[in-house]
Order: sequence, then C-alpha cells, then structure tokens
Amino acid sequence: MVCVSKNPHLYAIYFLVEETMRAKQMLATMSHEIRSPLLGVVSMAEISSTTKLDKDQKQLLSVMLSSGDLVLQLINDILDPSKVESGVMKLEATKFRPREVIKHVLQTAAASLKKMLILEGNVADDVPIEVIGDVLRIRQILTNLISNAVKFTHEGKVKKSGGNNIT
Repeated sequence: MVCVSKNPHLYAIYFLVEETMRAKQMLATMSHEIRSPLLGVVSMAEISSTTKLDKDQKQLLSVMLSSGDLVLQLINDILDPSKVESGVMKLEATKFRPREVIKHVLQTAAASLKKMLILEGNVADDVPIEVIGDVLRIRQILTNLISNAVKFTHEGKVKKSGGNNIT
C-alpha cells in the first residue's frame, strides 16, 4: 500500500480529486437551493393564472410566468454539471417569433421600472414572423441590453429597434 502523505504527486492528485468532489457537491446543493424556491414561485403563479383575473393582472402574471421560466432555464444551463465540466453550452435551434420576444422583454422591463421612461420596441418589416435560433439566449441578450439602457437613462426614452440588415 502506498502512503499518499509521503508521495507529493499522489497527494496532489488526491487533493485535486477531493476538491473536485467538494465542488460537485456544492454545485448540486446550490442547484437545489436555487431551483426549489423558484419552482415554488412559478408553481404558485401558474395556479394563480387559473383564477379569475382582470386583463392587467393576467398580463402581469404572464410576464411573471415567462420571466420565471427564463430564469429557471438559465439556472438549469448554468448549474448543469455536464455543461460546466465540458465548458460547452449548446445553442438551441427552435422556432420563435422575434416580435413576441421583444414585446415580452419590454413588458418585463416596464413592469419593473422605477422611473418615468418610455420603453419602445420596433422590429423592421423585413424581419420574418418566425425565425430559428436560441430564443433563450436572444431573450437574455435583449433583457441585458434593455436593463442596461434603463439603468443609464435618467429621463426620456429607451428604444430598441431591429431589422434584417446585417452589415
């Protein structure tokens, strides 16, 4: 039997394996600790959506559900151990409607506004009704752009325009 403490190379390997196991355990614990309350919130919002609501309440709840799903998907991607270990985050290729994505991002931003700003989004006529791409990443990018624009705009308007021209 080889004594690990007397062999520096074996000790380094042993230490690395121990740290890797601790990191995996921490990732699993963190994943559970974040997902559980978020699933509770999304579930309660889904239950609330089956109750009698007025138009504004339905719209706010729709934004809440969509945002909760987005956060859950992002957390799943970030905390997926196989993706973390491989360093690869696969892009999805699904059909989505760009105008609906822009509308949702702006509604979400408007619902959380704490200052008097006008939020405006325009999609050029040459953009197809449906496109194929990674809607989660597109929403994440647009949300970050709009959030930063809102953060650094003290008065006036935040406007997001998009077209089909690539130059």
